[in-house]
Amino acid sequence: MLIKDGIVLHYNRIEAPCDVQIAAGQIAHIGPDLHPTPGEHVIMATGCYVLPGLIDLHNHGIRDVMAQYDSLVEYSRLMAAAGATACVPTLLGSPQENIAVMQRGLAETDGFRRTPNLIGFRPEITYLAKTGAGSANSLTKITVETTEALYTAAQGRIPIWDVSPELAGATDFIRWCRQHGIVTSLAHSAATIEQARQAVDAGLSLVTHFYDTFDPPPQTDPGVYPAGLTDYIQVEDRLTVEIIPDGVHVHPLLVEKTLRCKGLGRVAFVTDGVKGAGNPPGIYEGLYPGVQVSVTADRGVRRTVDDALSGSALTPIRCLQNAVHKFGRSLLDASILCARTPARVLDLNKKGYLAADMDADIILVTQDLQLRMTIASGEVLYQASSL
Repeated sequence: MLIKDGIVLHYNRIEAPCDVQIAAGQIAHIGPDLHPTPGEHVIMATGCYVLPGLIDLHNHGIRDVMAQYDSLVEYSRLMAAAGATACVPTLLGSPQENIAVMQRGLAETDGFRRTPNLIGFRPEITYLAKTGAGSANSLTKITVETTEALYTAAQGRIPIWDVSPELAGATDFIRWCRQHGIVTSLAHSAATIEQARQAVDAGLSLVTHFYDTFDPPPQTDPGVYPAGLTDYIQVEDRLTVEIIPDGVHVHPLLVEKTLRCKGLGRVAFVTDGVKGAGNPPGIYEGLYPGVQVSVTADRGVRRTVDDALSGSALTPIRCLQNAVHKFGRSLLDASILCARTPARVLDLNKKGYLAADMDADIILVTQDLQLRMTIASGEVLYQASSL
């Protein structure tokens, strides 16, 4: 495949007009005036940005599909149509429910061979101190037996596992995950600074949707500003944080504060999308069957019964668009937040930026950042009808 005449984000610089040549699922060459070899498929990208494929670390669902309940083949297709060349379907059920979901999903996808942009399962709600918008029935104690049962059901395909550090057994669980190559993420927590530091010392390296479901510290001494968990996270260089960049879950000033404290390399934009994300404004079935939600661009996904936030309405391409249009970042910064940093979190050293010998995970977008094409490992997963 040869992508011709695009505006290419080649590692840290924009090059135009520029071509990208793909062979055997990887980028073979990037440069001007490349010539197609016999039989090579040519894609004209004139006027389009050619960017790294988007990587979503945290997503439950999109449009009319939830990873927990519905077809993972359809989920994969819809995520590709939103620019995701890699994503982690995030589960919110009890251990028994998640075991069934993972076994069914692996059978349906033939071990993800039918879904090249899915890289594993993420059990979020299981080992948490509180649920947020999830169900309390999903929470369980940390045990070796439960951990190994979930890991076995996933056939080892768990790249990220969420945990509240204050739970009994959390430190041993984090060490077990580190030994098995699993990233642990601090989530839904009211941990003390010391509990969080012990978790990081044990190997925890990620923070789930930073600021959301984190309790502010109590003011125990009037007139003295208390330091709490979010303050520690800001200055702990061993931690990368997820941010839901919809302007609702996290105030824009806190997004700016986090980017200044952590730097681009320690912030990953995620969707935390649920069923209804990417749909036009309206009333839809949300996080759980029978629970209706209202989806609007400016207020996210909210349960109709109590107006509580219940996931976001973001899609991967909207994360990129918001990074530029809502938070004023450059296209390079936006790509780092939505591709390069997530790739580093998952240790995907062949993904996250465009250069020779990297995986051919690429999106084509118009100059106003509308998605035209998604390519994963050199395979076209989505193409806009007008391209």
